[in-house]
Amino acid sequence: MLKQKATVFRRVNVILDLIVTCLSLVAAVLVYNAVFSPASPFLDLLNRHIPALYFVLPVWYILFRINGMYESRRLDTVPRVAWTAMWSVGEGITLLILISYFLRITEISRLFVVFFGVINVVLVVLVRIVLKESLHNLRAKGYNFRRILIVGTGNRARSVAKKLHAHREWGMVVYGFLSQTPEEVGKQLDEARVIGSLQDLQEVISTNPIDEVHIALPLLNLDTITSMLEICEEQGIRTRVMMDLYSPTISQVHLEDFRGTPMLTFTASPMETWEMVLKETIDRVGSFSMILLLFPLFLFLSLCIKVTSKGPIFFVQERVGLHKRRFLIYKFRTMVQNAEELRESLEEQNELSGPVFKIKDDPRCTFVGRLLRKTSLDELPQLINVLKGEMSFVGPRPPLPSEITQYEPWQYRRLSMKPGISGLWQVSGRNELDFEKWMKLDLQYIDNWSLKLDFIIILRTLPAVLLGRGAS
Repeated sequence: MLKQKATVFRRVNVILDLIVTCLSLVAAVLVYNAVFSPASPFLDLLNRHIPALYFVLPVWYILFRINGMYESRRLDTVPRVAWTAMWSVGEGITLLILISYFLRITEISRLFVVFFGVINVVLVVLVRIVLKESLHNLRAKGYNFRRILIVGTGNRARSVAKKLHAHREWGMVVYGFLSQTPEEVGKQLDEARVIGSLQDLQEVISTNPIDEVHIALPLLNLDTITSMLEICEEQGIRTRVMMDLYSPTISQVHLEDFRGTPMLTFTASPMETWEMVLKETIDRVGSFSMILLLFPLFLFLSLCIKVTSKGPIFFVQERVGLHKRRFLIYKFRTMVQNAEELRESLEEQNELSGPVFKIKDDPRCTFVGRLLRKTSLDELPQLINVLKGEMSFVGPRPPLPSEITQYEPWQYRRLSMKPGISGLWQVSGRNELDFEKWMKLDLQYIDNWSLKLDFIIILRTLPAVLLGRGAS
């Protein structure tokens, strides 16, 4: 019965997606007609673009199916559903543009294809949200539910039962528990009863309407868990095993396929999502564009440095980047040629705590160097580091190798993300902050990272640089 319902829902989703895709094409023609081709009759434009559906409909169905849009997604969030739809349609649009380019199909405008893609994503996501909310309401009223057998009666097992009971919209009802202790059989636990012991699994799932089995046993019972998985697999029953080895305070946990071997992965830094890929793309494209755009300024500043003081134009220094990889950072030279030799005599004037050396009015700075530091123009050559992939526009500041040897264990986690030209430290006071506050801001950035946060930091960096706030 459950499989029949799942098949019906899957078919309904397929039909709705096909209808929505056809409507998206009509809507795209309307928009294109109104904005770019008002002189052309609407029906003529529609007839010219309708043949595209012969390609779009089967390809969209295949892509949606490959990306799992027709699988049961009771626990998926709206953002997850939206991302899957965007990814699937994006793949299809890319294929459509490439095919029209190589086959020289001029009847279909690439701008029209973009309109179609955007409208299609919006409509597909809206339909999915409406369906999801409708099904949630039905499940909350007791319809379309799955019966769950929980193996175990400990705290972990009971926490699963409480979670399922609290989220009735998931459509999962606890049918009963299996206990490691035969004496518990018949006992009432929360919303369900202990209906058997571990040895009764085969009989319980054979004689009762069980849709899923959730195993919540200590992983020390690995042989027992393996045997239960074999029994459930033999009867075609979906089985879930609780893998909460420990409760991480920082790391995100996800399961990944390691070439056929399932791995439980704990990540204490942002995962490789589409946002992270987009961040890398923005870094490379943006740095290359800015180097070209600012090349005259590079030449002017280089000339000023060379004319006003002896020494090289660039200051090159070894720094520590992502996962302790070392690289050479580039800056415009702001100090006298023998600045490093003079540092030892100035150690007592260091104004920052921890393993960082900073002096507000550093006597080693040249006149041009002070201006460069005040406006942060000395940082411009780091665009080369961004282009090389060693740094990002936004991220923790890259430390010196000598600094990280003095880190406390918790401070090393700031090296789990690519260093940046700017970051929370810069827009929150920069050199006015003490070392520990600086480290905590870097970790706060890592734990809350998003493209939106990067964008906010970049917007806040501009006034911080222009006003010279915290610079020295």
